[in-house]
Amino acid sequence: MTLRLKLMAGLVALCALGLTIAGTASAFALRSYLYDRVDQQLGRAEVLGRLPVATLLTRPSRLDRAGMERAVGPTDYLVEIRRANGTVLRVAGSASPPPPATPLLDVAGRAGIGGASGGAGGGGAGTGTGSPRSPAPFTVVADRERYRAVQRAFPGGTRVLVALPLRPVADTVRRLVRIELAVGAAVLAAVAALAWLWLTRGLRPLRQMVGTAAAIAGGDLDRRVPAGPPRSETGQLAMALNAMLGQIQTAFDARVASQEQVRRFAAEASHELRTPLTSIRGYADLLRAGMVPADEADQALRRIQQEAARMGDLVDDLLYLAHLDEQRPMRRVELDLADLVRDAVADLRAAAPQRAVHAELPPSCPVLGDPDALRQLVGNLLANARVHTPPDAAVEVRLRAGGPGHRLGPAPGGAVLDVIDHGPGMPPEVADHVFDRFYRAADSRAQGRGGSGLGLSIVAATAQAHGGRVEVISAVGTGSTFRLLLPPDHQLPGDAVGLTAPGGVGAAVL
Repeated sequence: MTLRLKLMAGLVALCALGLTIAGTASAFALRSYLYDRVDQQLGRAEVLGRLPVATLLTRPSRLDRAGMERAVGPTDYLVEIRRANGTVLRVAGSASPPPPATPLLDVAGRAGIGGASGGAGGGGAGTGTGSPRSPAPFTVVADRERYRAVQRAFPGGTRVLVALPLRPVADTVRRLVRIELAVGAAVLAAVAALAWLWLTRGLRPLRQMVGTAAAIAGGDLDRRVPAGPPRSETGQLAMALNAMLGQIQTAFDARVASQEQVRRFAAEASHELRTPLTSIRGYADLLRAGMVPADEADQALRRIQQEAARMGDLVDDLLYLAHLDEQRPMRRVELDLADLVRDAVADLRAAAPQRAVHAELPPSCPVLGDPDALRQLVGNLLANARVHTPPDAAVEVRLRAGGPGHRLGPAPGGAVLDVIDHGPGMPPEVADHVFDRFYRAADSRAQGRGGSGLGLSIVAATAQAHGGRVEVISAVGTGSTFRLLLPPDHQLPGDAVGLTAPGGVGAAVL
């Protein structure tokens, strides 16, 4: 059973219940009102033919049938008089149905209602005793006809019963019930039709959501639920579903990208490790087969050692990046970044004494971070400038206190480090990928200074692990600027964990 049918059935059932309660209450109210009217008529039955009943009883000329018929007249009254000798005189008004075969006095006497002085009343077969001046009405059933009656006892043993038939009351109530049933059926039919149309329109957003879910299940991840009124439940549900679908799509895209990055990383790492392994295996096979002359054996062993060292460095870099990718908590201590940069500049001057190196460093630049990780970061930036620029290209190193409160400038408490080389620069398509792992420009490979392709990816990952970032600005013919921005201490994450480099798998040109 669909939700629309359930809601419509529930609405119709509630309407039917309300109509039933209202109809029942109105029928009982009308019945009670008509019973009160009958009781009032019986109260006025003390006077028949403009003469009190007691006067009729004291005038023998009026106590015969003809006199009683004239007194009762064209009414609904049924009058029964039981004389002291036991005879019963019964007279029914011309508007009353034929009297029952058994006198009502006998039926009331056998049922024990009415009482000797006037009796039982109230809506059915209860008994009660009234005073001679105010007899209580009661209900008596004879020949399947219901009568409302009062009776009184007079001196001398005479008893008088005056009754009115309840058939008009029953017919009136029955007609009201039939009218209510017809009107109720028409109302329920109209309610059902209107409810069907209203629910069809109201549940249209849910059907659209079902269609959207089916489309998404079929692979259309860009599909979204049509927005509805923001104050309605369906509109709020649509907004919540769209937000959830956006998060799911983002997570799915991230998962696909991560899987692709892992696959590419594994393929590239295998490729990078295969080269030194091939060299080591080749030299080892030559030495074992005795195919290397004695004077070249040391050279072969040196090449094996170089390739093994290269492979060791590559494995160390991969393990370090894996450590950052696992987002393990990093050691955070207060350190002077100016001292680290000063040492790295000295190393650069020692490695390339012919290169012009200019450094602008403050006396101190306190930051919060891992000393070993930041030392490797700064060393990689300077080594990248040394390896990928001509020997006569000048290198400038600038450090200033302040962190990246936003991209427009520094904020107090952090640091900004610029490593500027005046080399050939990089085209945009190369600059966009310098932080991708294992990325090396074609000219770098051709000139034999491609490196492992992991140096700058380690820089980017380490910067993100410290809550900062690294940027590159480069143009062909003007050189390149690598900028490291470390945030103020209060902007660092509480647990300062290692993060993956931009784009998931970062890279290098080192």
